[in-house]
Amino acid sequence: MATSWTPKLTNVAGTDGTTTSGRYAAANGMCTFTAMIVAHKETTAASDAGFGLTLPVPAAPGVRYTFQLEYDGQDADHGVWTGEALIYAGSNGTKIDRLRTTTDVNGNALGDVGHLYGDSEGVTNAEIITVTGSYPTA
Repeated sequence: MATSWTPKLTNVAGTDGTTTSGRYAAANGMCTFTAMIVAHKETTAASDAGFGLTLPVPAAPGVRYTFQLEYDGQDADHGVWTGEALIYAGSNGTKIDRLRTTTDVNGNALGDVGHLYGDSEGVTNAEIITVTGSYPTA
């Protein structure tokens, strides 16, 4: 049975203009989750590392974990991009370190998500980021 949880964006500068929701199931040393982030107001990351995201149960530390990410641009860009959400090996496992999507900027295949338009520049529909995956728990 899935349990509700409220994930939080990390590395946010100023006000977090997002609402979040999530579901997870943790059993037998594994956690499977889906998190949704909806940007209603403009939100910017505090550094060029971009946003991270809290996890419902800490991941076993010491390994790099990668999760599936889908970014729906809605009014901002009228498109859907895929990407990844990463926990680096040096992390303590309490959060996803970076949210990244496909990009062609500077020759990179993936770029850190560091800005959500929300309601800026005439946007009327919020952007939505969905992250899904499984990982071993601490």
